[in-house]
Amino acid sequence: MRQTDRQIKRNLAVGAGGPGETCGLQKAVQRSRQALSECEKQGVLSQREFLFQQSRYIKKQWWLLQGTILAVLWITLGLTHSGCYTQRYMGIASSLFGALVLPELWKNRSAGAMEIEGAAFFSLRQIYAARIFLFALADFALLCVFSLGALFGGVVAVGDLLVQFFLPYVVTCCICFKTLYSPRIDSEAFALFLCVVWSLVWLMILSNEKIYHAVSLPVWLTMLGAASVYLGYCVWRGQRDCENLLEVKPLWN
Repeated sequence: MRQTDRQIKRNLAVGAGGPGETCGLQKAVQRSRQALSECEKQGVLSQREFLFQQSRYIKKQWWLLQGTILAVLWITLGLTHSGCYTQRYMGIASSLFGALVLPELWKNRSAGAMEIEGAAFFSLRQIYAARIFLFALADFALLCVFSLGALFGGVVAVGDLLVQFFLPYVVTCCICFKTLYSPRIDSEAFALFLCVVWSLVWLMILSNEKIYHAVSLPVWLTMLGAASVYLGYCVWRGQRDCENLLEVKPLWN
C-alpha cells in the first residue's frame, strides 16, 4: 500500500505539471485509480486462503459436539450389543448431528448482518459456499470414522446404518438448507423446531413395528436416494439464487 501511495502522489505531480490544470487532474485521478486497482488485484485471496480465512470464523465447538454425539452413539451401540431399539434410535442422534450446522449457517441472518456481507468484497454466495464446503468436509470425515468403526467393529449392519442413521440425517439436512434459503423463514428457532418435529415423527415410525417392517429395505434405500437428490437440489438452488432468496443486493459481485 505504501508503494501505491507513492505512485498516486507521483501521478498527481505528473498531472499537475501538464498543460491545463483540469485535464491534468483528471489524468492524475485516472492513473491513481488504475494503480489502486492493480494493488487490489494483487491482494485478492486465493481459493485456499479464502477457505482458511472462513474456517477461522467457524466455531470449532460445533464440530466437537458433532464428534461427541457420534462417539457416545458408538459407545452405546457397543455396550448394548446393538439392540434393536438402540439401533433405531440412531435416527435421533443423526438428526441432532445434522441440526448442529444451523448455528453457524444461520448466524449471519440471526445477527442481521446480511447487508454487511453483501457489501464485502466476496459475495454472499461465495461465503456460504465456503462454509458449506467446510462443514461438508468436517462432517464427511466424522461420518467416515464413525461408519468404519461401527461396521468393522460389528456393532451395526450396513443396511441398518443406511436406513436408521443416514436417512434421518439427510432429511434433517434438507430441512436445514430449505429453511436457510427461504425468504419467508427468518428464525433459526423455527428451523430447529422443524428438525425436532421431524425427529419425533421418525421416532414414532421406529416405535411402530408394523409400519417399520411394512417398508422393505429397497424402499428405504430409494427414500434415502431421493432425499439425497433433494438435498443436492436445495443447496444448488439456494446457492444459485442466494441474493434473490435472501433479498440481499451485492455491491461488489
